[in-house]
Amino acid sequence: MFERANQKSSNQGRSVKLPGKTTQRSDARPVDIARELRAKSELGRREAKLAKAEAKLSG
Repeated sequence: MFERANQKSSNQGRSVKLPGKTTQRSDARPVDIARELRAKSELGRREAKLAKAEAKLSG
């Protein structure tokens, strides 16, 4: 089934394969899956490190 931008997405589960994990069924929204992937990527780790350093400087 295709999801259209003008339709509310159904709550059907989808098969998700995240790095380091086995394929599993998930009801997570695609946005949440993308955020988790970005957080675990090299860029996400750099952003977290930068945010930590900025927080340390601002007090």
